[in-house]
Amino acid sequence: MKKSSLLVSAALLMFAGIANAHGPVRAKMTATITIDAPAAKVWEVIKDYDDMSWHPAIKSVKGDSSNNKGAMRTLTLANGGTITEELKSHDDKKMAYKYKITEMSSTGTIKHAGQDEELPVLPVGNYAAEISVEDKGGKAEVEWVATYYRAYVNNNPPAELNEEAADKAVSEVLTSGLEALAKKVDSGSNAEVKIEIKR
Repeated sequence: MKKSSLLVSAALLMFAGIANAHGPVRAKMTATITIDAPAAKVWEVIKDYDDMSWHPAIKSVKGDSSNNKGAMRTLTLANGGTITEELKSHDDKKMAYKYKITEMSSTGTIKHAGQDEELPVLPVGNYAAEISVEDKGGKAEVEWVATYYRAYVNNNPPAELNEEAADKAVSEVLTSGLEALAKKVDSGSNAEVKIEIKR
């Protein structure tokens, strides 16, 4: 038993080493929450692409006032940074939309491997996501799926731009957003967000 446990630990360490040594690996994070409210009521809160007032990390949104493919929105974050996103698809019947980050501001720079590296407000690259609402026996199941890479594209990333930093930041965005959405629709909600990551 000890031997197999050591082998599993060694394999995990080796995988982590490979991921850090050989460039970024695509991650897929799925966050889900079940809200005690009709799916249509929850969709009504989040369906407008340029309205993210339900998310505590978003201070304001400047958008095209459109749910059409190609619509752009710029999020001003509570901490002052900005993220610009493009709407890839919007389906009112399926209660779902997809979007992609096209631009981000930075919070400063760090020195790494003799270079100045920018620290984006969200330490990820090639980030795309889908948020959807589904009826589950009269309750709403909201699923938010994000795919992304770590922000640092070369080998041996600094701690601020590695896989762990990316996972932590994305998890915070999805979790805080879904918890706030649940409370907005059902003020007594104590629903928990379930997170799953695949690489």
